[in-house]
Amino acid sequence: MDEQEDKGSSLLGELLRVVVLFWALACLSLNYLGHVKAMDPTFPASLLTGILGSMGVNVSKKNGNGKKDKVIVDNKDTQAGIK
Repeated sequence: MDEQEDKGSSLLGELLRVVVLFWALACLSLNYLGHVKAMDPTFPASLLTGILGSMGVNVSKKNGNGKKDKVIVDNKDTQAGIK
């Protein structure tokens, strides 16, 4: 009986996550298109990020050209290039 309750609870949780996911996407889309002017998109965006993260989707920033990011070097202690 416990296994059946866990399965139903899991299904309900997944359904709730999908509903909130589509609600957040709809809110953000309507705000982006200009149909809703008085809404702050921060809350739906944070919900969207949290739900996608819990589903295993990871969004990471990549450098578009395939090269490594530039390394910033601190040269305050060297005398290179100073005459």
